[in-house]
Amino acid sequence: AFVFTIFMVTLGPIKAIPGFYAQAKDMEAADARALAFKGTLLALAISLVIALIMPVVQASWRVTTDDLRIATGILLFMSAYQILANDTTAPSPDAPTKYPALSPVAIPVIITPWGAMAILMAMGLAGDNAELAKTVIILLFVIMGLNLVGMLFAKRIVELVGVVSFKLLGWIFAVLQAGLAVHVFVHALENWGVISSSS
Repeated sequence: AFVFTIFMVTLGPIKAIPGFYAQAKDMEAADARALAFKGTLLALAISLVIALIMPVVQASWRVTTDDLRIATGILLFMSAYQILANDTTAPSPDAPTKYPALSPVAIPVIITPWGAMAILMAMGLAGDNAELAKTVIILLFVIMGLNLVGMLFAKRIVELVGVVSFKLLGWIFAVLQAGLAVHVFVHALENWGVISSSS
C-alpha cells in the first residue's frame, strides 16, 4: 500500500494527464494516441531499467536503502513545494523534440526525478525478497497502465473536470507528498539511530 501510494504520487496519472494534455492538445487524435502509447512503453522500459539494473549500481556505490530514503524524502519535499508554490500540478512540457515520446512524455511528464528515486527506494525496501520485488514490478505495470488510460482520455478528462479541479487535486496530492517526504526521511533517521522511534 505504501509503495502504491508513493508511485501514484510520483509516477501516476494525476501528474501525467495535465502534462500530456499540454503536449498533445493541438495534435490530431490519432497522433495523440500514438504518442501516448509510445511514451508509456518508453516510460515502462525506463522504469524497469531503474528497478532491475540500477540497484546493482547502487550496491556497487554502497548506497543503502536509508540513503535512498533520505534522497527520496528531499526530492519529494522539493517537488511538493514546487507544486504548492508555483501553482502547477505537473512538470511543464519542454519544447518539441525529435523524439517527443521520450522527451518530454516519458521523461519528465511520466517519470520525474523523484519518481525514479521512488522506484529505487521501493526496490531497496524489497531487498532480497523476490515476492516483494515482484510486487513492485507489478505495481509499476499497473501505474503505467493507469497513465496510458489517463493520457488516452486526457483531453476529455481535462475538458470535463477542468484545469482548476486538476490544480486543486494537485495541491491535495502535494500535501500528501510532503507528508510522505517527512515519513521516509524520519524513518531513515530512526534506522540510523539519530532519533528514536518514540520521538
